Amino acid sequence: MNNTVRKLPKGIQSFEKIRKQGYLYVDKTDLLWELANSDQNIFLNRPRRFGKSLLSDTMARYYEGRKDLFEGLKIMEKEHDWVKRAVFRFDFSGKETARELTESLDFALEVYEKQYIPATEVRAKTLADRVLHLMRNAYQQTGHEVAVIVDEYDAPLQHTLYKPREHEKLVEVYRSFFPAFKTGDSFLKCLFITGITKFTQLSLFSVLNNVTVLSANPQYATLFGFTHKEIEEYFQPEIKAMAAKNGWTIEETLSELREAYDGYHFSDDISPEKAVYNPYSLLNALDQGLIDDYWASSGGSSLLSEMLRNNEQYADEKFERISIRGKVLRNADVSTTNLPLFLYQCGYLTIKDYDGEYYTVGIPNQEVRSALYDIVLPNALGKIETEVASEISLMRDALVADDVDRCMEQLKRLISTTPYGSRDEKRLEERYRFIVVQAFYLMGARVEQEKHVAGGIIDVVVRFRNIVLVMELKLYSRGGLEAALQQIKSHGYTDAFVGKGDDVWAVALEFSSAQDRALTRYAVERRG
Repeated sequence: MNNTVRKLPKGIQSFEKIRKQGYLYVDKTDLLWELANSDQNIFLNRPRRFGKSLLSDTMARYYEGRKDLFEGLKIMEKEHDWVKRAVFRFDFSGKETARELTESLDFALEVYEKQYIPATEVRAKTLADRVLHLMRNAYQQTGHEVAVIVDEYDAPLQHTLYKPREHEKLVEVYRSFFPAFKTGDSFLKCLFITGITKFTQLSLFSVLNNVTVLSANPQYATLFGFTHKEIEEYFQPEIKAMAAKNGWTIEETLSELREAYDGYHFSDDISPEKAVYNPYSLLNALDQGLIDDYWASSGGSSLLSEMLRNNEQYADEKFERISIRGKVLRNADVSTTNLPLFLYQCGYLTIKDYDGEYYTVGIPNQEVRSALYDIVLPNALGKIETEVASEISLMRDALVADDVDRCMEQLKRLISTTPYGSRDEKRLEERYRFIVVQAFYLMGARVEQEKHVAGGIIDVVVRFRNIVLVMELKLYSRGGLEAALQQIKSHGYTDAFVGKGDDVWAVALEFSSAQDRALTRYAVERRG
């Protein structure tokens, strides 16, 4: 949409390309300078598509002394020397086995060795010795300490988390590679490591000296992603174009963008100024002039479905408010048994609050909620994702046609059985409500749970276009369909919605508490 006016750097990982080919660049180089000149060994993790590879490339250009690429940026007020260093980059993404990673490291080292090690010298045999030899020679030839950048270091470990034999083989590769940076720290200016998840205690930091983990440091909370202030400062033409395309005001456009993509906090400073938007989704939305699930569509963690299946205690979790101890969130490694920590590190949850000891984490925005529920709902129903998506599409088609009865019949087919082992009726009822809420949310409706009105508390209110569904859910053992209908009528639940121009329906749902665990009966009545 806006490419003919200004080029937005959607998915571009080359700082030089952005600067030389006229792409818009949100200047955070003052923070980059502080990061690059802070500690020798740095680890920083963020969710995918948050610009880690672009930051790595920008760091590399800075360490190479490429002053020409930084002219006019904030870093020029801080850096005056522009030392030209040797920079060695290693990309671990896309490597799923120890063999693939070893071959990738071997190839990268061969390229650098041709540049800094004379052909007459005998090549070292182990990875660590080769890295040490390379660093020493580069230091001696340039007279300056070298910089090493390892991007997406955790990718192979993520791929093999449920493959213990291959995982352990990978761990051995890591342990044969990283010790060089401890032995050769006198040749090293900086080792900068990025990733999504943390496996530090398992394989990495045990063979390094004093790695500084800056992932939850408030100073760098906005280094990745865009703040609301930056969006208003850098993207006014795109915001105006998006508003015109959709018939929104500027304020409405900003509100839509904020609801869809904002809300990430990566430190205990949860002030609005420290909140950031998903940069990949924001850039795509402004470029296309359309709110859509860009982050989810660009791929996802292959681990998540398996993690959900192996953490049944979260089967009916809404993921809105979960507590994680402070030192666990900041320091613990990801594991197959800590689903909330995994979801936080992967970007499905973010920091909502901090009381000095425990963090409260929850879903950051609407795009992530859709992405998470797209995976959670099939798992809750024991069905494959494509089957659930098809059934929800049929529910939506029915409501588009103003056919509420057909929508409920399709919901009944969707919840024909649920693989849930708990016999506790309260938990079972919560599970049914959780499934109903997710189903309507994924079809694009606005959903409220436990809605307070004058007559009491409504289980679920669904708004879709001009249709309002006032829903009460009951187990058969707790009175079922008749009790649900009676509660809607006696408490006047629909009264708060009638007379406002909407098509209001009372919907009663009866669920079985027997072995089949299904939506057994429903009733719909139009109220206005």
